[in-house]
Amino acid sequence: MAKGEKPKDEIWALRKAITRPNYAVMELLLKKSPRTTRELYSVLEKKFTRKTLIITLRELSLNLNVIQPTHIRTENGYGLGYRLNPKVKDVVKNVQKLASTIESIIQE
Repeated sequence: MAKGEKPKDEIWALRKAITRPNYAVMELLLKKSPRTTRELYSVLEKKFTRKTLIITLRELSLNLNVIQPTHIRTENGYGLGYRLNPKVKDVVKNVQKLASTIESIIQE
């Protein structure tokens, strides 16, 4: 274990995947996929800095394989875009369902 690294438990990957910026990107891709990098930036630039979004896209695509890079047809040819990993779609939907269940329990 590297210096400053915390020990991993059973849900470390889920916890890492559903940080605020990561979840925001996954939620957008769940609504419409694939999206260009520019689309993601334009929608999320009010919530997060550009640097945060760059780090988020790199983390989700390279380290976690949650989103997959793809070519998207644009007016000027092809551009880089991302789509949600099909296996992750169900996970995101289950997380949303779990969150609403927990919120309803808290409201009681």
